[in-house]
Amino acid sequence: MKKLVLLVMLLSLLLAGCGSKDDELLPATYDITGAWTYRMSELDQQATTYDSGTITFTGTVDEGTYVRVSADGSETSGTYVVSNIAFSLEGDDDLIVQGSFPEPGALFGTWEWADESAGGLWTAEQQE
Repeated sequence: MKKLVLLVMLLSLLLAGCGSKDDELLPATYDITGAWTYRMSELDQQATTYDSGTITFTGTVDEGTYVRVSADGSETSGTYVVSNIAFSLEGDDDLIVQGSFPEPGALFGTWEWADESAGGLWTAEQQE
């Protein structure tokens, strides 16, 4: 019985040691760098554009910075992280966008302000 308990403990330690780190990100599947056109709509009013414009990602395929220029000409910046097909943006203006690449050259996700005052859907298409 002692051998069985010891074996179970050793197996548990071995399995725990083989797990991946929680903060380990997978490499990006698609390249987010470059210029994109984006559109934001409110969740309950998807036909109405909340904001639109261009966003340019600079850095590596996995992380970097961006500059977002709205249709009204206002400019904001922030950081991005890409892991596998998932992406996350955090703006200096407290904009948070999270989503994925449904296909190369396209982004789809959700957006919200950090204070949760508004949010909705966010889409973007890579410019050629």
